[in-house]
Amino acid sequence: MDDYSYLPQQSEEHFKAHNKNDLDFIELNSLSSCLICFPIEKQSSRQFQDFWNWFLNKHLAETYTTYTTYYFNQAYFENNFEERNNTTETPFETEKKSYQTAPVFDFLSNKSDSSIQTVTPEPMANDSMQANILATLQDIQIALRRRNNISLLLFRGNAQDPIEWLDDFERAVTANQYDEKYKFQIVGGYLQGFPAIWFSQETDANAQHRIIRWTLINAEEENTSFTTQFEAKFRTPILISKWCMELERRTQGPEEVVTKYAKAIRKLIKCVDSGRNWTEEQKIHSFTKGLKTDLFYAFWPLLALKDNLTMDMAIELAQ
Repeated sequence: MDDYSYLPQQSEEHFKAHNKNDLDFIELNSLSSCLICFPIEKQSSRQFQDFWNWFLNKHLAETYTTYTTYYFNQAYFENNFEERNNTTETPFETEKKSYQTAPVFDFLSNKSDSSIQTVTPEPMANDSMQANILATLQDIQIALRRRNNISLLLFRGNAQDPIEWLDDFERAVTANQYDEKYKFQIVGGYLQGFPAIWFSQETDANAQHRIIRWTLINAEEENTSFTTQFEAKFRTPILISKWCMELERRTQGPEEVVTKYAKAIRKLIKCVDSGRNWTEEQKIHSFTKGLKTDLFYAFWPLLALKDNLTMDMAIELAQ
């Protein structure tokens, strides 16, 4: 069950800000059930009206907003692509685009009911319609969990480290509870310059190995995975040479703790060995060769006593 107990206080603070005309607070604390921020448009799709009528019969709800129709249409059309040309998709207001990753709908209404659970409609005569609505509601549930707690950084290429950017991007989207599908939907907006042009070309329908997913699940999907193709494109020979040199020269600083030094070594190994082909012996050598001399000689005998030694074990022994 999702927790919506925070909504009453959030709503109260939001509407107080409207009364005070506190635009800065409103921008930083958007409320998707606010009719002032997201007024109902004059016309909504037939599919949405059918859904809303059904929803009103099942749950307490006062009204919906533009945010509701936008995300319903987005989820519905993804599951009903063949109907796209027969349906008018409600556009999201330009000035509201910055709110697209905020909490969605406040669960489709102005009611802040902490007992709301995942919606499952009763069986319908039309199996296809039932499947479509179920799929749509599942997408809505996923959208409800998304947050915008951590900002995402841009990737412009040039001397920017692609591995570091990808790691930072992954950490942020994981914290924001973005799923694989949504990560792929938004990543193009965080590429600029040549990387943006590359992404547009590689996701085009006519691309030889069109990128259609965030990451691979099996080897057959390697040519269509964003993460795989991104590393292959922007992990250039010049950068690899730079990382190799940094790894060879990296030593533990006089006041540097082992954990910080180990983190730096792990990062460089990941950059150099993108195929994850290095043996544990190679990793251990890269870690131990730069340790402070007194520390190295103190724990080296312990390494010799360990069987099937891994880099993790070596780091633990060195601490």
